[in-house]
Amino acid sequence: MGKKSFTNQEIAKLLKQMAAVFEVKNNNFFRARAYTNASIAIANLTTSVQILWQEGKLNEIPGVGKNLSQHLNELFSTGKVKHFNREFKKVPQGMFSLLKIRGIGPKTAYKLSVKFKLNDSATAIKKLKKLIKEKKLKGIKGFGEKLPEKIKSSLNLQAVSSKRMLISTALSIADDFLSYLNSQKSILKAEPLGSLRRHSSTIGDIDIAIRTKNPKEAMNKALKYEEIGKVISSGESVARVKFKTGHEVYFKLSSPQEWGSLLQHYTGSKQHNILLRTLAQSKGMSLSEHGIKNKRGKSKKFKNEKSFYAYLGLSFIPPELREGEDEIKSAQKNKIPKLVKLEEIKGDLHLHSDFKFPSSHDLGASSLFEIFNKARELNYEYLGFADHNPKQAGLTYKGRESILKRRRKYLVTQYQEYEKRVKTRVPKLLIGLEIDIRPNGDLALEDKLINALDYAIVSIHSSFNQDRNKTTKRILSALKHPKAVILGHPTGRMINKRSSIQANWGEIFTFCAKNNKIIEVNADPSRLDLPSDLIKQAIKSNAKFIINSDGHHSSQMKNIKFGVWTAKKGWSKSKDILNTQSLAELINVLNSKAVN
Repeated sequence: MGKKSFTNQEIAKLLKQMAAVFEVKNNNFFRARAYTNASIAIANLTTSVQILWQEGKLNEIPGVGKNLSQHLNELFSTGKVKHFNREFKKVPQGMFSLLKIRGIGPKTAYKLSVKFKLNDSATAIKKLKKLIKEKKLKGIKGFGEKLPEKIKSSLNLQAVSSKRMLISTALSIADDFLSYLNSQKSILKAEPLGSLRRHSSTIGDIDIAIRTKNPKEAMNKALKYEEIGKVISSGESVARVKFKTGHEVYFKLSSPQEWGSLLQHYTGSKQHNILLRTLAQSKGMSLSEHGIKNKRGKSKKFKNEKSFYAYLGLSFIPPELREGEDEIKSAQKNKIPKLVKLEEIKGDLHLHSDFKFPSSHDLGASSLFEIFNKARELNYEYLGFADHNPKQAGLTYKGRESILKRRRKYLVTQYQEYEKRVKTRVPKLLIGLEIDIRPNGDLALEDKLINALDYAIVSIHSSFNQDRNKTTKRILSALKHPKAVILGHPTGRMINKRSSIQANWGEIFTFCAKNNKIIEVNADPSRLDLPSDLIKQAIKSNAKFIINSDGHHSSQMKNIKFGVWTAKKGWSKSKDILNTQSLAELINVLNSKAVN
């Protein structure tokens, strides 16, 4: 019967390959685009497509219509799709490996595979490298003169990094370069592009836009950045360099008159730009990084993105939302929401202190003094410490009770000393705990000890592979405790390391909405959990969120911005986020006892 369990990435890859076949063999652009759109949507899902199929919800996936739903049903039922297999036999299998190379599209991959008989996907890239080395791609009709060099450069880039970077890594590389660029007189403005500007959880390439009236001088200054180890290529308006860290960075220059067009062109996802081009074509227009051409072929330039979108009859779409989902339809109706802002965050309830005790997991490293100093810098009104619960093994109930009493005394004493020292504008101290949810749904601490807390964050730290029904019951059981107000890093994912747990999230979100339970958006850049697609789903259930840093050191408190960006990508407004509210409103929620 074949394989019957498929990851989202495997399905997305399959649909992408089918799109390529439709494009090169059937010349069916619209069908190819439909499969590409579905592939992108599935690749960005956090919920398993196979679970959605089991629940009869395939139609909820953007781009998955009746026909594709039938194919996916066959895939999950039998392990294969006969129609797909017939189509795949029409092309050399090596072309699918070539599609992984940046800059090679389906038609070029197909032509190369046919001409050089690249019939084995396992050896196609190796053979292509040999062909380039032997200069057998040069001077061949139908291939551009620069194709060999483009392929070689792309393969070198893929060798540097096989995984997408965490946004925090990409930002640390880009920020120093941006600071340098923005300090140069010849450069009016420098900004990131692509997935970094959209604040995606992981980043592929680092692209930078530079606005200047003096491109020659600006390019000269940019190439003199001290962290550049090698200039791979450079021209009048585009350059590609390799930093000493091994990361490659692209930057593009723009005149002030075309700045808005360039930012728009290189910020949106592939799907967003496809939808935008389709809209423009319906109006007899065409788009490029230089502007918009109208029906008469006259070009219009744009100094900013707001005027660019307005010219197409759209309200401004924030970069975070440009993923090719509902944003263009919403912008047509002027229904893009006012998204939550970083400066609206009034506190952080998931911080780990330096109190030393036999904890179930890792301890914090910074003192209360250091953390509260940072909190005052961030203009917070309240701050909550949620160390992990004391471990179970080797401790009696009395031992755990003693630890928590000493911890409270430690934090309160330090807080009182801090109040005396600074005297004014001291955030309110709240004492909580992050408590493990055991595999059976029990909490890893006795009720009497939990009830003595100001609040509890409950989180899964083990048994991540339970089936979705067990996981759902496990989470709901834990949340029924009156003090279990916050569900911490709900999916348990660790980006590039561990997949999300599977659960009936709709059921969990509905429970949380009815019972004043708050879902955490964990801002640790290796988590960013709840992911943005599930945030959108939770909002539809009227669930509320809290954005926490999960900081184990005071320096990590600034990571709160990553959580805000993730919430924005999930279309969150200020009213959706608990810690944009006042202290009184926060306390009211923490003291809520409603459980149905």
